[in-house]
Amino acid sequence: MRKFDRDLTKQMNIEIKAAMLTIRDKARNDVPMGFPTYLSGWEKRGKVQSQAVFNTSGRVRKFPLFDTREVVAGIVYRQGKSIQNSQGYRAQYYVRNNSAAGAIYETAGRVQSGQQGKSNNPRAGELFIGAMGSLYGKNEERGRLIFKAWEQDHGKATLAVATAIDKAVKIFNASGGAGNQSGYKLAS
Repeated sequence: MRKFDRDLTKQMNIEIKAAMLTIRDKARNDVPMGFPTYLSGWEKRGKVQSQAVFNTSGRVRKFPLFDTREVVAGIVYRQGKSIQNSQGYRAQYYVRNNSAAGAIYETAGRVQSGQQGKSNNPRAGELFIGAMGSLYGKNEERGRLIFKAWEQDHGKATLAVATAIDKAVKIFNASGGAGNQSGYKLAS
């Protein structure tokens, strides 16, 4: 459609962005400003930097400390093709968490809750995940910020996106495909 009617595509993108920003903003508002005792050592304070840990290949990488401002800034709305997932799908419009600590907070415990990791404390994983609060969503599509925002939105943003697309398709088709001389059929 972008090839045929740039103004129509631009208007559709504006309407979709407005809907998606409600999700982004709700997720940003849910970022915690502090943690209970179990997680208080995870917070970034002053000039303290992340402590080094070893990953499975033996290279040193830093475990990110939680900084509320970085996590809030890391929750972003994007338009354009996302990275392809394992099923081969890409998103054209999406909200994601770009900060490492934010991604950990968002998803910790959704696959295997309570795993110990490399701690000497046998309950470390359970305490870490339990102190973060509930996951929202279903199965692997669960999280504490973005997924919570989607669930609490009750489908309003999804409906607004679908409505914007449907409206653009109807206008495009009503105009006869914007002078469609290319042999393409009308959108459906």
